[in-house]
Amino acid sequence: MKYLMYFFITAVLNITASAQSSLSADAELARASLYHLQKDYGKAIQCYETAFKVRHPDASNAYKAAGVYSLSGNAERSEYYLQLALDKGWTESLWLMVDPYFDYLKHMDLLRWGKLVAQAVKNELEYEKKLGDPALRRKINMMVISDQQLRYKKVQTKDAKELEKINQEIGASDQKNWREAKNIVEARGWPKLSDIGKDGQNNLWLIVQHADHDISFQRTVLEKMKPLLESKEINLENYAFLSDRVLCNLNYLQEFGTQVNWIANGMASGFRDIRKEWEVDERREKLGLSKLADYALSYGFTYTKPTKQDCVRTRKQIDKNVKVLIDSAKSAYKAGDFQQTYDSYNTASTLADGMSNEESLEAAVLFSVIANKVQVNQKYKDISLDFLNLLNLRNKLDKKSIQQMHEFDAIRQDVRWMSLFEAK
Repeated sequence: MKYLMYFFITAVLNITASAQSSLSADAELARASLYHLQKDYGKAIQCYETAFKVRHPDASNAYKAAGVYSLSGNAERSEYYLQLALDKGWTESLWLMVDPYFDYLKHMDLLRWGKLVAQAVKNELEYEKKLGDPALRRKINMMVISDQQLRYKKVQTKDAKELEKINQEIGASDQKNWREAKNIVEARGWPKLSDIGKDGQNNLWLIVQHADHDISFQRTVLEKMKPLLESKEINLENYAFLSDRVLCNLNYLQEFGTQVNWIANGMASGFRDIRKEWEVDERREKLGLSKLADYALSYGFTYTKPTKQDCVRTRKQIDKNVKVLIDSAKSAYKAGDFQQTYDSYNTASTLADGMSNEESLEAAVLFSVIANKVQVNQKYKDISLDFLNLLNLRNKLDKKSIQQMHEFDAIRQDVRWMSLFEAK
């Protein structure tokens, strides 16, 4: 009996230690990501090595560590981790060939570099034999490789004229990739992992994730992703990121805590507002995501999950603040203080899930009426159209009804007003 009890306690302790170690590895990998972004390669390396003592690296993390070692000027360790990544199945040979992180490694041992690239190419050719549409995968990957090369050039340049030129090239590249991504999704839905591989799917998602100017397209992609959620044909992390991105773009509360409030140098001050935040880790776990406290470390801040009571209290305070701001805006309008009306409504609109759709329509009407009353009226037209556009993106705009409202006479000639009624 004592032996059985000893065995049980030992097993529990081992399981606990294993879970704690896993969490520790996630935290170290998150810190490594931040230090890498901040170009503090020494600290990034320390974090990678600490994580790898706890959990042997997969191909992706081995590749990242290899890149950091090359950037730090350590060719030997860079080669070691790059070889490890290849042995574990790294298949993105096209990216490896142009990855600027390995410029030092190429320079130090061109012969060895050539052998590593040759192995990557061999890996990729074998990998492509298992895919349903390797040609589409290569097409998508080349789109993103070209885009990332431009962005790397932007980070490296300090010349103002060169920077302006690169920005123009990035803009043109983004537009081209966005249109091509739309064509792909329209033609075949969201491509499966078995068709274009994890890298192909990740790169297509990256293009969609950055298409914030076309929220309707992002929503369409989410709908195309949903039928795959119960299968093994989709990267669930990508779904979480895009879902939160769309929710935040529509000023709703995010679900998984992937979106942050940026400050500078790859750091953030905290997470954007999360629905039922006390349950967020459970939702993340279902998609295979790390705990939010670990994820926060990749953005340079610490996080403690609030209690349900704290969340409810905070939400009530936000609702109260919105009501105060709207009441203030309406009082200011009656007093003829249109600037205060603007300021109060504008502040209320920044609070996630604060204003209802009905309140947003009321604000749109009010600002269009103000635009009819004042000579310098463009900002009032703009904010009226901002509220209408948000409602339109949310699919909460009764277009037939607002076309008949004379209150919107001030904005009927605006291009943005007319675009509300264009067939999609």
